[in-house]
Amino acid sequence: MLSTIQAETRAAKAVPDPARVLLIEDDESQARAMSRWMEITDRYEVTHAASGYSAEAFLRSGVHWDIVVSDIDLPGMSGLEILELCKKLQPQAPVLMVTAHKKFDYALRAIRGQADDFLVKPMRRATLQQKLDELLEKSRQKANARPKEVVVAIGAHPDDVEIGCGGILLNHSRHGDDVIVVTLTGGEAGGAPDIRHKESREAARALGAELRMFDLPDRSISPGPETISAIESVLRDFHPSIIYTHTAHDAHQDHRAVHAATMVAARGVPNVYCYQSPSTTVDFRPSLFVDVEEQMDRKLDIIGLFASQASIRPYLEPSHLRSTASYWGRFSDYRVVEPLEVIRRSA
Repeated sequence: MLSTIQAETRAAKAVPDPARVLLIEDDESQARAMSRWMEITDRYEVTHAASGYSAEAFLRSGVHWDIVVSDIDLPGMSGLEILELCKKLQPQAPVLMVTAHKKFDYALRAIRGQADDFLVKPMRRATLQQKLDELLEKSRQKANARPKEVVVAIGAHPDDVEIGCGGILLNHSRHGDDVIVVTLTGGEAGGAPDIRHKESREAARALGAELRMFDLPDRSISPGPETISAIESVLRDFHPSIIYTHTAHDAHQDHRAVHAATMVAARGVPNVYCYQSPSTTVDFRPSLFVDVEEQMDRKLDIIGLFASQASIRPYLEPSHLRSTASYWGRFSDYRVVEPLEVIRRSA
């Protein structure tokens, strides 16, 4: 009997969660006042960054921000530099720029930088709340207009998926897609299963993904009915539109078996791609290269969560992973990519 471990469950709630606001303001008294104004309605949950550099860390943390409110004049990075970074890292989040300067050129620079709105200090609480409510409503309407993808990434062992397509999965999470990581063994041949289970759960959480973990025999996975049935059970639960899995061009027998089983189980899924692993052979022939430059640091942090393996597996060295991603970048217009073989791709 297969066991299933689920990293996180989504409980239905009658009251929507408060929107996450990243407030970037170096004036402590102003930040306290604005935070109080936003949180008094229970519609917003505020995180404060006192400088551009700390704001950058929050933007790269993997947290999905619903709104970013930023002063223009900040120590370190300017608000306009933060605005540019927001549009790269958190394109779904509307940005409200704030300044004490009343000159029109400040507003013009913010709008040219694709700010979603602009306010001049001092401001009234009602004005701030109205702007936030308008931006949040527009953002949710836009999100609802974009079809949400349901993504299933399948790996034989803990850390396979994160190595092969971790940056791609972070891109999906950033855009609001549902991401499910399927790990078919507990990785007992490479370490203690309870430790590897814990590491897998932490990694899935950091990816913004749900984890399904099975206990097929490590190093002895079959491409037959048992493996096919495990994968099909996940596909029935989630009805994915996209699948990422191992390539057939791999020296590891478990990886080849998972590829073969996935091809059977996923026969009705419109988009199927194969990622590279450390044991992939020279016959791996990717034709799709996905830009993951903005996600690379976060991907390395997530792979570092597999601490029981990072210290004993040379292929998990950050320098090795970066150089691999840079190597494949030479085949595309991007500098840092994850390569994929295309099995099937809908128009």
